[in-house]
Amino acid sequence: MTGDRSVELESFLGTVPGMIYRSRLEPPPYTIEFVTDEMSSIAGYPASDFTGSAPKRSWPELVHPDDRERMRSTVRSAPADGEIHEVEYRVQRADGSDAWVLSRFRKLVADDGSLWVHGAALDVTARHDAEDLRIRLEAEHARAEAVEESRARIVEAGDEARRRLERDLHDGAQQSLLVALLTLRRAKREAEGTDAAPLVGQAMGHLEQGLAELRELARGIHPSQLSEQGLAEAVERLAERAPLPVEVEVPEERLPQSLETAFYFTVAEALTNVAKYANATQACVTVAVADGLATAEVSDDGCGGASATAGSGLRGLADRLEAIGGSLEVESPEGGGTVVRACVPLDPPVGP
Repeated sequence: MTGDRSVELESFLGTVPGMIYRSRLEPPPYTIEFVTDEMSSIAGYPASDFTGSAPKRSWPELVHPDDRERMRSTVRSAPADGEIHEVEYRVQRADGSDAWVLSRFRKLVADDGSLWVHGAALDVTARHDAEDLRIRLEAEHARAEAVEESRARIVEAGDEARRRLERDLHDGAQQSLLVALLTLRRAKREAEGTDAAPLVGQAMGHLEQGLAELRELARGIHPSQLSEQGLAEAVERLAERAPLPVEVEVPEERLPQSLETAFYFTVAEALTNVAKYANATQACVTVAVADGLATAEVSDDGCGGASATAGSGLRGLADRLEAIGGSLEVESPEGGGTVVRACVPLDPPVGP
């Protein structure tokens, strides 16, 4: 190596990815004797602003007010024995933003008794920004999980209310109407041949129609077969009431109650849409469980052109499925039939 050694040293230090400095603490005033140009990339000010007998700027004054006392205390309390210490604090950049600085330093006593600090400072703002982002993302994730759990509880509460209402209708109003129908039948036998017979018969007809409508209403709220016998039986009943042939492939084993309810109403809505709009000759309902995923699919050979967003029925089903972690898909090309598919991941099994 040739040339002035100090120039060579300054050139060498300029390649270090951090600010190298040498400062005098005592006797006052505090003076920065040497600092590399990396200062400008950290603080936005040229290194020359901080050196010389009359510097334009003071580094301690750039330190964030909330960190200033901690930084000074760390430097003051460090023993002047050459041990390496470190402190992390913020400084205000020339553009007004804050930069996080990690400073590693050692305190030394010179031959003349003056007290010096030799150190290096790194800009660690990116690490702090990444940590802040991680904390925000974790908070957002926790909020999203709380929202999902709340949606699931709302859906479950709604389903429980449906089941309770169906039981109340079945055990209350429906039973009372059945008793009234039996009484009218007996009255009709006793009224045969009298002027009251036609009126009793008419009353029986109205009552039978009302009972049929009440049973249909109870099925729409929550079918008793679903709670008592499971999804397979409940879907079979839907297929029997459909105005077109419906092939059913549903396993007999029970699924979680919330999932069975979601699949039942998905099948019911899809079959209703097939009957109303598809001009189909047949439909097929398939429920399967594989690889931790439960799927309910309703397909038809109709005219297609259906949309998951065109009506409130399918949109409501999509919301219900999303609340339990599932999704709804509709494939319906013009003239190519329609496939409505509900997918819900199952909880992983507990165990080794």
